Amino acid sequence: TLAHGGGFAAAVLVIMFSEQTLLNAGPLILRGVEGAAAAGFIFNVLMIARAPLLIFYAVSATLLPHLSRMWSHGEATSEEAFRLSIRVTLRAVAGFAALAVLVLAAAGPELMQLAFGENFSYDRLGLVIVAVGMGFYLAATTLSQAALARDQAMWAAACFFTCSAAFVVWSLLPLLDPFRRVEVGFAGAAVALCSLLYGLYRWAPAAANDVAPSGSVPRPGRSPPPPAN
Repeated sequence: TLAHGGGFAAAVLVIMFSEQTLLNAGPLILRGVEGAAAAGFIFNVLMIARAPLLIFYAVSATLLPHLSRMWSHGEATSEEAFRLSIRVTLRAVAGFAALAVLVLAAAGPELMQLAFGENFSYDRLGLVIVAVGMGFYLAATTLSQAALARDQAMWAAACFFTCSAAFVVWSLLPLLDPFRRVEVGFAGAAVALCSLLYGLYRWAPAAANDVAPSGSVPRPGRSPPPPAN
């Protein structure tokens, strides 16, 4: 229906806005607090997350239609193929992130100066923290594609908005060094976002209006686990 399509579009817009907030709020906040040089420094550091994400967008653009087709079939073999695609993508992300962490731990400051010049001295720990956040953020992006394919866009949007809002609030608090605050905040928001979307992937039922094509068996939703006693 028009209402359902409009709700989906609105949820996707919230996700896109939240993505930009997670990637750009840190430099903007530091620009207002510490000046243009500080904003340029943290912008360079967050390129560790931004650059792989730009490449990953090409993957996600093909991943969503692929997942949607498999989920709409409503067959056990299609569901297994759906989950296999998610697992393979998550493993690839984990491998790439682990490699990035090792490289930055070994030669991060030198590589950053080679890429962006010697105007700044980069902190090795901060680079590793952002690289870890990058891995969780790419994993969250994969899981968000699964949520969109399963018609759970509103739930995914709520996860993104919550984490991006928490990141902005954290970045404004007078805690830690301003640069470390953004680095830790980004990584923490990425971990929280990945955890929420993974919980949605495992336990949230498919939307009630997710209708299988004619001739297929409707897919039952997965019920959430019972609360612990």
